[in-house]
Amino acid sequence: MKKSLTFILSLSAVILSGGVVSCRTAVDSAVPSAASQGPDGFGAYRNNPGPQAMPYAQIYRTSGNFDSYVPVTVNPVDGKLVSYPAPGDITGASMPVVLRDGWLLDRRGISPDTRFVRYTYSEYHDLSQAPSPEELVGSIIPDALVTEIVSLPYKVGEATPAKVDSLIAAGLPRCEVTYKR
Repeated sequence: MKKSLTFILSLSAVILSGGVVSCRTAVDSAVPSAASQGPDGFGAYRNNPGPQAMPYAQIYRTSGNFDSYVPVTVNPVDGKLVSYPAPGDITGASMPVVLRDGWLLDRRGISPDTRFVRYTYSEYHDLSQAPSPEELVGSIIPDALVTEIVSLPYKVGEATPAKVDSLIAAGLPRCEVTYKR
């Protein structure tokens, strides 16, 4: 407790004295200066955005056959809705890719806090507006849970079904289990 109080007081003193600690990254230095920008002020940046961090692809399993149902994210403490898609966000490209041995290739952003609602991707896409958060919480399929998540050695755009099925068949080498229920 004494150490954390000392740290807080030291940090406060630095901030109040006008001292600012700055961290620059490779991304910061990749942003072009005003002199290198196009006439509209954005041209050079649009044509050369610098390094892009792409997340690693992941596969997951569920407690049942829920691959055609829309996932939502809930707060694990109180069960309230944290995020859900708009109907226009749901397309055929949103659906997970069914792989071998019950695995699904994630295309929506699955987490341990993902739940599945009673709307199929097609039904949800056809809605004129998203259901209310209360309606979505009420439509969560009981016991429809993510049971395992594995991070792949491929970036999101590189994970083809053939590559991932090969990894699964080989026992998921170079992969990391990030969640297991």
